[in-house]
Amino acid sequence: MATLCVTGSTDGIGLAAARSLVTAGHRVLVHARTAERGRPVVDELDGPAREAGGRVHLVTGDLASLDQVRALADQVGQHAPLDALVHNAGVWVRGQVPARSADGYETTFAVNALAPHLLTSLLAGALDDARGRVVWLGSGMARSGAKHLGSGRLEDLATADTRGDREAERAYSASKAADVALALAWDARLEAATSLALDPGWVPTKLASPGASGSVDVPGEALARLATRACLESLDGARYVKGSRPTPIPGPLLAADLQDALASLCDRLVGAA
Repeated sequence: MATLCVTGSTDGIGLAAARSLVTAGHRVLVHARTAERGRPVVDELDGPAREAGGRVHLVTGDLASLDQVRALADQVGQHAPLDALVHNAGVWVRGQVPARSADGYETTFAVNALAPHLLTSLLAGALDDARGRVVWLGSGMARSGAKHLGSGRLEDLATADTRGDREAERAYSASKAADVALALAWDARLEAATSLALDPGWVPTKLASPGASGSVDVPGEALARLATRACLESLDGARYVKGSRPTPIPGPLLAADLQDALASLCDRLVGAA
């Protein structure tokens, strides 16, 4: 039985991954912003989990608040050693999503990149050395986002103006490119555990644009597979995957200098420098 934490696992791809993991007999930490949001999901998964010999636990925290991310890390750490930390949660600034996080950063970057960076930093020591995985959710939009990261000031990610639809889309694509770059940066930082990213494809989630087809079960199962199976040999060292196969990393994100600079920026912004 592996112990895994999946952020943003109350719906969409995260819920699909959590369901796949609990029915395979694993111990899954289901993450929600609040207990009110997460408790019905945990209750739903509890029966299938027990039937399979697994367990399901609720952990909570709003990823738009660094203090709540730290509190979340404390909750997750109580279940150490951790076999995998899956960074699935994400936001797109539109509708009721505020443009700024509780700490004053651009919300998309704060939730999609800063929060998982801080959570990884706080839980790196809790990862099982032999099997530890950190899995980040990339996107096909990371390709356009990589151009923004490669041509602009990284510091602007934290202060971008997302009041327009085009600006919000750009911030999202940049945050997904940042996730892929951070996956690579953390793979170099971690002594034994592996860090890699998954492109989930265009499937119908609450963040997807109209017209997305397919099912969230497909990337959900891919997340579960990357987090639990000894599949790295078949990936031939790849650190960006789509489905069960390696997928090309956008060129600008391959630069070690960019990876290091982004990780260092995140260190400073979360107070870990």
